Amino acid sequence: KAEKKDEKEKDPVLSVTEHAITIAGKPVRYKATAGHMPMRDVKTEKTKANIFFIAYTKIGTDAEPVDLAKRPVTFSFNGGPGSASIWLHMGALGPKRVLMTEKGESLPPPYKMADNPHSWLDDSDLVFVDPVSTGYSRAAAGEDPKQFHGYNEDIASVGDFIRLYTTRNQRWSSPKFLVGESYGTTRAAAGWSSPRRSSS
Repeated sequence: KAEKKDEKEKDPVLSVTEHAITIAGKPVRYKATAGHMPMRDVKTEKTKANIFFIAYTKIGTDAEPVDLAKRPVTFSFNGGPGSASIWLHMGALGPKRVLMTEKGESLPPPYKMADNPHSWLDDSDLVFVDPVSTGYSRAAAGEDPKQFHGYNEDIASVGDFIRLYTTRNQRWSSPKFLVGESYGTTRAAAGWSSPRRSSS
């Protein structure tokens, strides 16, 4: 029991900041949370992988508090397989976007970011997920990353992340949506039926 407690105390510290954006003419205050979610074996509690995510959640006010039972949360990932969530994050849905031409082409360096007035954040909290071996997500030391690379294995690990995030952030009562691009649509279609391989 002592070993399990020590392991849980080593959870990575998440980076949390607060920001504001105007969407559809209305100000939206939000919290940005970035970091790793350890994925542990449900029996041994040994860390198998660390999945990187960035979450944007609306901050309420005294006059208009956020009702988590009604506030949707959307989990988003790109496809590939083998692609991080950066493309949907910075190219479409997130509160910040990479500046591009009117035709959607890249501008020459230095590259710049700007507020994204088309972000979905006014209607839903957003969680961008990097599957194992993409972005900053990696298998734990000594673990074979191939155990997360198969069709079923990929679905299981992303599904486990969604379950853990939902549990730790008390979002089971919230309406939930999955957004995938390319192969991410296959992952989204099967994500909720993944086996429970990780502990909370």
